[in-house]
Amino acid sequence: LPRHLVTDPDEPLAASLAALAAECRADRELDTALLDAELPDDRFRDPTYLHWLYDRNPYGPAYQDHVDDEGVRVAHYGLVPQRYRSPAGTSPFVFSLNAVTRSGGQRKGYFSGLCRLLWDRARDDGVQVIIGVTNSKSLKPVVRLGWRCIGPLPVQVVPRPLARPRGWQSHVVDAGFLGSASFAELASGLDASPVESWTNCWSPEYLRWRLASPNGGHPYVVHADDRLVAISTVHPVGPVPVAVVLKLLPRHGSFGPMPADEAIAEICRFHRAPAAVYAGWNRHVSVRGLPLPERLKPVPLNLMVHSLTPAVPQATFTLDTYEFLDADAY
Repeated sequence: LPRHLVTDPDEPLAASLAALAAECRADRELDTALLDAELPDDRFRDPTYLHWLYDRNPYGPAYQDHVDDEGVRVAHYGLVPQRYRSPAGTSPFVFSLNAVTRSGGQRKGYFSGLCRLLWDRARDDGVQVIIGVTNSKSLKPVVRLGWRCIGPLPVQVVPRPLARPRGWQSHVVDAGFLGSASFAELASGLDASPVESWTNCWSPEYLRWRLASPNGGHPYVVHADDRLVAISTVHPVGPVPVAVVLKLLPRHGSFGPMPADEAIAEICRFHRAPAAVYAGWNRHVSVRGLPLPERLKPVPLNLMVHSLTPAVPQATFTLDTYEFLDADAY
């Protein structure tokens, strides 16, 4: 709550706001417990992650709601505000996530009811498109609700390139770095490259928020040279560290395709990894690796789209660029 509104605990407004804050905290705890029970993930150890995700977004609070049955939280769903741009300009989008129903309640219509409720709210606020990713198990039910499957996210394994990274700098992300002049300089101009269809907007304030995620122990690292900013993390596969390329962002309006070899070489060098994993595609940056077969992907992800307006035809919707950091992975 804005602290300047809570001036006197005896004031009716202050009391109402305090009650609302308490209700919000309780909801975050119940939502987190449900998600942790049904979708076990280190991010759901406590309500910190959902508070960041739903309440701290610079584009506004999430559209999210739930269903309770006799005091038990049985379903939850959220839509997180994003901004996408096309040659015509910038539009409000949302990212769909945390759709969960408690075991035993999957056929009671909770999810479809929450979908219609939140989609109507978002549409009333001018949101044009919902983006989401889903696993193979959920694909058919989601398509029945009116989504279009763009296709599975392609995944590549990139052996550590032989290229020698020159002029690169790498920064482990922490609160100090996110508040620094170095971050402000690196984040400036990352949303200026030309587009042909649609791409996520990476403004400095949105990137700062995204990198502040309490994401369950996957540290982010920002790498940069004169033309490119790359964001990575590391994931152990047994005793072997494998670098994960989360985002590749051309600087100062640059456009390509430019090779990613030096960026991935720097990422592998920093993480002391023999290889990197990259998922998605990038119109301006070319990644050369070995395709990972669907059967070897831990959780194959399908990219989904649902348009809320005839102004953005769902059947022809395409994305210039889509990578891990555009979703809620890591």
